[in-house]
Amino acid sequence: MNKQPVRYLQTDPRWRDKPYQVPGERATIGDSGCGPTAAAMLIETLTGRTYTPEDACKWSMDHGYKALHQGTYYGYFAPQFAAFGIRCWQLSWTNAYHNPQSRVHDQAMEYLKQGYYLIALMKKGNWTGSGHFVVVWWEDGKVRIRDPASILERRVNGDVGTFRNECAYYWVVDARAYNGTTEKEDDMDQEKFNRMFATAMQQYRQGLRDNECSPWSQRARQFAVDRGIFSGGDPGPDGQPNYMWEDLLTREQCAQVLYAFAETFGLA
Repeated sequence: MNKQPVRYLQTDPRWRDKPYQVPGERATIGDSGCGPTAAAMLIETLTGRTYTPEDACKWSMDHGYKALHQGTYYGYFAPQFAAFGIRCWQLSWTNAYHNPQSRVHDQAMEYLKQGYYLIALMKKGNWTGSGHFVVVWWEDGKVRIRDPASILERRVNGDVGTFRNECAYYWVVDARAYNGTTEKEDDMDQEKFNRMFATAMQQYRQGLRDNECSPWSQRARQFAVDRGIFSGGDPGPDGQPNYMWEDLLTREQCAQVLYAFAETFGLA
């Protein structure tokens, strides 16, 4: 069982009207700070150090993770937690919104049961009208939620089916060492090894999901981008789309690339 996370609200009068913005906008913590508020709740819970939404929003702005006229870049969470020695990674880059049967939801629930926390990005529905980050933990056999913008019952103990339908992405926060649930090496079996291997692969691939690449591929990459064969994901700190050049390519993705090429040149 996880510890109940500290509760912070981005709408707290102490900081709701303070800036969370980049040049060209006038956003505040109250209207755009759900991501750092979610991170602050877990960082303070795990470290025991006071870390408020104001602190987290300042860190995000100082390190380039505030998106213009939006909220927080997806790339914020891993380095923010790493600054406190806490492992965090995005569980999947596939958008699961309106796909409650997606395997990623089952993976997320397994992590909860193993003693991890989650940060989930909710899309339009019960929790938000656009996009909103919430904290998720496991207690007494139930999924619990810390919503940075609400204490309404339907948003802190929401229906699981509705949650799966409206959640788009997950970030995993490794809290096992803090909760006393780290497994002993001599207690290893195939199931635990499989879980550890899956976790290691997720972390390994997370390190590949940036725009780092070799100069020799520059012309080929520019060709694919200019013709829409590859489309980038959520922008990184430099504002450029994240093409994840070094990440692995699945058969499904390969088929999509070939189809996009064929469409571009009138072959499909």
